Amino acid sequence: VPFSMGPIGSPLSKIGIEITDSAYVAASMRIMTRMGAEALKALGDGDFVPCVHSVGQPVKESDPNSEDYKLAHSPWPCNIKHRNICHFPEDREIISFGSGYGGNSLLGKKCFALRIASVQARDEGWLAE
Repeated sequence: VPFSMGPIGSPLSKIGIEITDSAYVAASMRIMTRMGAEALKALGDGDFVPCVHSVGQPVKESDPNSEDYKLAHSPWPCNIKHRNICHFPEDREIISFGSGYGGNSLLGKKCFALRIASVQARDEGWLAE
């Protein structure tokens, strides 16, 4: 999911690309950011923030009564045993595993807009709000 934080084409906008296994995330990113082919075109060969997200709950062929099956087919998939949301501001990277919660899965929102952008702003001489 290529996305732009700010108007596409603005010299102030920042581009990110999120890889996710969640249809919820892909659909919600359209609401939260300017995303899609236009954002990818604006990226060109420039810098971007790579974002990787997984709900961490692969669908297994198993007994429909098992706990794994119930978690994988829940209306809000996540991995309650293993959950990590990692920000790497110096490398401009975000990794989220095991959470389906919006703030931990829509990585352009809190993770990029607040945490990564704060370091970018400091390094590039602008203010992140």
